[in-house]
Amino acid sequence: MARVLVVDDALMMRKTIGTFLIRAGHMVVDEAANGEQAVAAYKKHLPDLVTMDITMPGVDGIGALEQIMAFDPGARVVMVSALGQKHKVFDALQHGAKGYILKPFTEEKLLSIINELLGATTSGSSAIGAEPTAMSAHEKPLTAKMAFAVDNDANNARITTLRDFTAVDFDDLTKAVEGIMLGRPDSITFDFSCGNALHSKSAPIYRRIIETVIASGYVLKIVCYTQDYTTYFRSFPGLQDIEFELVKKRGVL
Repeated sequence: MARVLVVDDALMMRKTIGTFLIRAGHMVVDEAANGEQAVAAYKKHLPDLVTMDITMPGVDGIGALEQIMAFDPGARVVMVSALGQKHKVFDALQHGAKGYILKPFTEEKLLSIINELLGATTSGSSAIGAEPTAMSAHEKPLTAKMAFAVDNDANNARITTLRDFTAVDFDDLTKAVEGIMLGRPDSITFDFSCGNALHSKSAPIYRRIIETVIASGYVLKIVCYTQDYTTYFRSFPGLQDIEFELVKKRGVL
């Protein structure tokens, strides 16, 4: 059992996270609606873990994180963020956050990340490992830096892969793509130039996601640093018209 401090300016989100934690046998020692309350509650209770919303009035989640880490360098803080807040998540990880979770999330996903940080085995987590992606959710630590970044402007949505994906990351990517398509951009770009994203395990999953985008009528572009991507994707019916841009390989963020 872990003692957890739940921080979010939305009462419903605090109650939802608290319910998930309590059902898993953890204890919610306190709740906070802003950064000031979070720092005070941490100093009072010294919890085993904190779930910290990023966007809050007054002192935001990153400001509260910095103060907590200054008080207790061993603090374990999980940032809770919305899609599109990648720069803030990067800042949080650089300031000592031990992990992150993207909204919206399931009970299972939240507990997987929390128990990973606590060094425990998530009860009932077999569904994650059983994803039909042929990739174990534990091939990469769930608390590693972000697997992908999303940039949106008025006309184009760009998804940049930052590291090799786990099954959980592909779930997040699928939800991100669904959200992007709801916004009806003119085109969607997949940028694979930051690493070796395409291999025997990941390629079929990326293909299914890309086929969904194409079937929904979007213009799709792939940025990559090797012809292997062109050869692979254009070998499938329906993916012949993807636009490719070959660039120099970029360093992983």
